Amino acid sequence: MIARLRIDLRGLTLESAAMSDSENEPEVKPALEWLSERYPDSPRKRLKDWFAKGRIHLDGVVIKKPHEEIADPGDRLSMGGTPPPVFFRYLPTRIHAQATLLYIDSSLAIVNKGAGLLSVPVPGSNQVSALTVLENFLQGKGATELDQQKGVHRKRLIPLPVHRLDQYTSGIICFAMNPKARESLVRQVRDHTFLREYMAIGDGKLDQKRGEWRAWFRLDEEGMYQAVFETEEEGTTEAISRYEVVEEYSWPTAVKGQRHTVSKLRLRLETGLKHQLRIHAAGAGVPLLGDRHYHPDYKSALENKGGMPYNVQRQALHASSLGLVHPETGKMRRFTCKFTKDLADLETMLRDKSKGQ
Repeated sequence: MIARLRIDLRGLTLESAAMSDSENEPEVKPALEWLSERYPDSPRKRLKDWFAKGRIHLDGVVIKKPHEEIADPGDRLSMGGTPPPVFFRYLPTRIHAQATLLYIDSSLAIVNKGAGLLSVPVPGSNQVSALTVLENFLQGKGATELDQQKGVHRKRLIPLPVHRLDQYTSGIICFAMNPKARESLVRQVRDHTFLREYMAIGDGKLDQKRGEWRAWFRLDEEGMYQAVFETEEEGTTEAISRYEVVEEYSWPTAVKGQRHTVSKLRLRLETGLKHQLRIHAAGAGVPLLGDRHYHPDYKSALENKGGMPYNVQRQALHASSLGLVHPETGKMRRFTCKFTKDLADLETMLRDKSKGQ
């Protein structure tokens, strides 16, 4: 009787495990079926016509086979051709002294963040952030215009972080406006298909005017500082950046026959680790002007409470361009913004100094 009970229990366990494995298998069915669930009011004939006309996208790529078997695509399957509505009539619009809303729809928002403003809230801190500024605007000053629009559920518009900028780096930052959109955008960041370009001013000259920087980073336990290695070590992550010299400014130094050069750089993140561009630039011999961590002159000035060279008060780094596949339309979108006034003034000063010599 005991042996028989053991067999029965084993059988039950195996059956339960088999059921569990079956439940964990992703459901697979034709793309048409998934699209029909997303657009239940649309006849199948119309859906098939959308496939034929190339209006259906999977991960931003057109698919024309309605009967192609795929696992649950979630928001990766979308209909292109009809852009989502933009919520505000006048864009860009200033939403804070240090933040301008450049674009917003039901999936994402693009904000031009000023230097000194946090990207997202820091636990235990009362400092304002770009995310909270946007949220407050949507539920505050922007609420009236939102409530006038049919089909817009203002309370559901909750900005969610996708990536971050250092506090004293200015420029474009993207926020998702719903969890599904965030999943799509974060996936692009992790897959390195989320384009992030910066303009920077580095102190020095690069022999090669275009190239790639690679190193291995390991963040300390406090999440504050990166240890940098030339080869892979235990616990390290590879950091890859691309650079291009856009312009050079130079003038004679006190040493006869020598000149000092400052370089305007276009930088692109292939990976996105903490302080990556600043560390790469310093390692290449062009530390960013104003960088109090990685430029020895600014670090020394901070420690000795002296004046900052060229009167630059923060790192000369500006997020100038973002490129992404829109979570809803599946189309590639590109957003850009120019230098902030402080960096534009710095650029003018360096150019005048160079021309004057």
